[in-house]
This record gives sequence, C-alpha cells and structure tokens, in this order.
Amino acid sequence: MLQSRSIASPTNRMAGSHPVEMPFACANGCRFFEQCTAKAAHGPLIKYSRHQPIYSEGDAAHHCYKVIEGAVRATRILSDGHRQILDIFVPGDTFGLEITRTYAATAEAVGDVVLLRCPRSCIEKQSEVDHAREMVAMLSRSLCAAQEHVAMLGHQGAKERVASFLLKLARGQGRRAGESVELPIGRQDIADYLGLTIETTCRTLSDFKACHIITAPNRHQIVIRNMERMELIADGCED
Repeated sequence: MLQSRSIASPTNRMAGSHPVEMPFACANGCRFFEQCTAKAAHGPLIKYSRHQPIYSEGDAAHHCYKVIEGAVRATRILSDGHRQILDIFVPGDTFGLEITRTYAATAEAVGDVVLLRCPRSCIEKQSEVDHAREMVAMLSRSLCAAQEHVAMLGHQGAKERVASFLLKLARGQGRRAGESVELPIGRQDIADYLGLTIETTCRTLSDFKACHIITAPNRHQIVIRNMERMELIADGCED
C-alpha cells in the first residue's frame, strides 16, 4: 500500500478558550492563506503518489489542503457505477473546506503531488480572527466553480465542453494564443470531468487539431492557436 510521506509536520497548541492545533512553522503567519511554492512553504508538507487517495467521501474532515505541486481530482461514484470528476485542483488551489464535518467527495492525487495540509480547527480559528475575507473568497471561488460545472454539464455539447475546459486551463495558467498550456490530467480524467466518453473527448481534440485550432506537442501539453475561434465554440456560436 502506498504511504504518504510527511516532509514536515510539527504541531503545537494555540492559547485560548478553544485550543487549536497549529504547525510550529506557522507561528509567524498562517501559510494556508498565503501564496507559496514547495521551496517557500514552511508548513507541514505531505507528498502523495499517483492515484493515492488523500481522503474518501464520508471521512471526518479534520484537515484542509492547498496544492503546492501536481494536481488533485475530487470524485464521486454515481449510482450507475460511473465516476464523475467534480473538480480539478492545481497549484495554488485549496480544497477540503467543508461546511459539514465530513468530506463530500473523494480526493485523489492525479500524479505525484505535494500538499500543504492544515488542521481544520486551525483554519477555522484563523478565518475567525485574521483571515475572514480570504476564507470568504476561497468559498466563493469554490461555489462559482461548482455552478459553472453544473451549467456546463446541463447546457453544453461536447465541443463546447472541451473548448471551455481548454480555455479555463489557459486562463488559469495565464497563457495566450500560441503558448503551451499544461494538461494536469489525462484524457480519461478530462472525459470524466466533462461528462463525456473518452472516445468523444479524443475525437473532439482531434477535430480541433484538424481545424488548426490547437496543436499538441505531447500528451501533457496543448497550444491554442486560434483563441478567438475557441471562444466562439465555447459560447456555442460555431458548429
């Protein structure tokens, strides 16, 4: 069985009426609410290997997470046995922020990932005291992403879904037309996220390449050559 490896995970107790577990490294400021990289992050970092579960749906939600390196998928198994990917988290994204006391989905490492893991009690205390605005912004982004995903699944066809997904990746990575966009997940994961079969997903990507809208230097990168046309397709303005 694969085991996660803690890079650093010291903890102590904050003073107060409700003792809160907090990493020693965060004594001078909560790392969860700051922009950080693997080199700069000083909180408790944990590595997970490819396909390793971080937590499962229904588990007690004791921790919140920030992606430092790699990508994480949030999934549910539907009643018909099919897997639905609810969200993809990339560096800088936070997840595991639950309203209830249990996780609403299963989180898995797509490839090798490095995460900043923080006690939920600490995050709640920090959001009450110093980071209420940041916490509201995180929850708002999560809600907006969920609403956009539902709207996509309910109203867009295959080409619109794939185009919207590629544009979302490009914008999130600050890429312009002609610049390489990193694909954090494989074709099957893309299909499961978009609610499509892998055959439809691959055929749509092939159609985009044939029309010179995109090129694919390798399986982990795409280049959007015609950004305007891709936007038209995503908006349903072009067949």
